[in-house]
Amino acid sequence: MPLTPLEVQKMRFSTKMRGYDPVEVQGYLSVLAEELTARVTQIDKLDRENRYYRQRLEEGEKREHQLQETLLRAQKVSDDITSNAKREAELMVREAEITADKIVQQAVDQAARIEARITELRTQRRELQLKFKNTLDLFQRILEAEMEDEMRSATVHTLPRKRRDAGA
Repeated sequence: MPLTPLEVQKMRFSTKMRGYDPVEVQGYLSVLAEELTARVTQIDKLDRENRYYRQRLEEGEKREHQLQETLLRAQKVSDDITSNAKREAELMVREAEITADKIVQQAVDQAARIEARITELRTQRRELQLKFKNTLDLFQRILEAEMEDEMRSATVHTLPRKRRDAGA
């Protein structure tokens, strides 16, 4: 059972012969009661401080826990954002590759059409050159034939003239 300062001050000892000096004992008990009062006051103060710091510690632990949860949520959000950004970037790259492949394929197709057209035009030019050459050859043969005809007919055959009779 705890001893209080009041109990110490109220304490009375029986007097005996050759015992302690009652004034000294009473003085010592008074000093002891004052010291005990100071110690109890100090203990009460330390208990209040202890409760205060425990409360502060609990609040700090709660805030730390909240901060950790907030950091975890922020990390998760950050990871989600990063993951989504990567997926979107991959999608954009794939779309760009598909678009680029289409453009390249269109260019290849157009180049093939142009090359086919060039080949077709070269064939037409060759055909026209051959037709023109044949036409020139034909005109040359016609010209040569006409020149031969002219040469043959260029020899003038004169027919003897008939004399006119003098009286007729």
